[in-house]
Amino acid sequence: MAGAQTTSIEPNLVSLVAELTRRGERITSYSSETFRPVIERAGAEFRSIDAFITERTVVDENLVRFASTLMQTTQSLLPALLAETSATHPDYVIYDSLCIWGRCVAESLRIPAVASISTLAQPHAPLQREVLAGALSILPRSISMLLAARRELQAFNATSNQLQQTYHCPRIGLADAYNNLAGLNIVYSIKEVQTWPHAFDERFRFVGPFLGGRGAAPAFPLEELGDQPVIYISLGTVFNAKTDFYRLCFDAFTSSAYRVVLATGDKTNRQLLGEFPTNFIVRSTVPQLEILRRAALFITHGGMNSVNEGLAFDVPLLLIPQGADQFLIAWRIQQVGAGVSLRNPSSGQLRDTAEKLLATPAYREQSVKLGAALRTAGGPSVAADAIEAYSRITP
Repeated sequence: MAGAQTTSIEPNLVSLVAELTRRGERITSYSSETFRPVIERAGAEFRSIDAFITERTVVDENLVRFASTLMQTTQSLLPALLAETSATHPDYVIYDSLCIWGRCVAESLRIPAVASISTLAQPHAPLQREVLAGALSILPRSISMLLAARRELQAFNATSNQLQQTYHCPRIGLADAYNNLAGLNIVYSIKEVQTWPHAFDERFRFVGPFLGGRGAAPAFPLEELGDQPVIYISLGTVFNAKTDFYRLCFDAFTSSAYRVVLATGDKTNRQLLGEFPTNFIVRSTVPQLEILRRAALFITHGGMNSVNEGLAFDVPLLLIPQGADQFLIAWRIQQVGAGVSLRNPSSGQLRDTAEKLLATPAYREQSVKLGAALRTAGGPSVAADAIEAYSRITP
């Protein structure tokens, strides 16, 4: 029986924790209070990091600014994490790839590490032709963010230098802030939907999405969906305060032949949206997997979790990227033929593109093909097998 530590603010790890504890692993999980119930049901000992970062922490659309937030969180968390980890002597550490602090703990204490990647995976060696080609597509946006956040970049670098000197861990550069890789990297997706599908080596295991572990789903009147084709619209949980976009959706699909389910997220004041069209069901949150089972089209921001879940239910995608890696993911999904990406569409463009996706069988066929690959990628058992093998051979 081994001991392990997880550090994550992302729910994908819950099913993996449940599988590891079922096999006899003793898991201590550092996460947000939001996930305490599901983590404890999975069999892990829960420890809160809400004093440092929570589900309500602002994720700045400028990724340089948010990288600085992650680095400041790391500086605050590390003393306690290092002391507790030193006392418990875990056999390995699993950390979310956004959790700089998890990587620092593993490297400072020289503990075998596993990165848990629910976002777009990036290879260890970025200087490859297909990686550079993808990076060039977002270069103007990247330069704009750097120029707008020069002060935060200086703070990021200063803190990184300080952590290296204090804790003797390798220096974390800006390029690493969202890409904290390890000797083993568990990716909750498949290579086919990655922006750089041929750039990964044996250190990456693509195990598909874990469709459980999210706790109780919110109540929803599924019986009201009727027999009409269902269009599901969601911009995810981060960049979703988009009142103008939701009104645009009303304009695009009001009085149409579709039943439209719109999830606005908890950052939107729904009273500002005005009266809802009669063919819309509007909620802050919905049981996404249940809606996707019925959906004919998913209008999404293009976050990796949502893309994987949509495709896992064979649903073609209309992608409206909002930030982070969503622009690259949307580009890739359009490239493989499972959807279409739009930026700042008019209501007419949104409606016409949705109708094109619904009327063209090739999009559905490609979604079905990718969905089959996602569903058969292996899931928690394959991920746990890889972790057990890695922890046995890593000194």
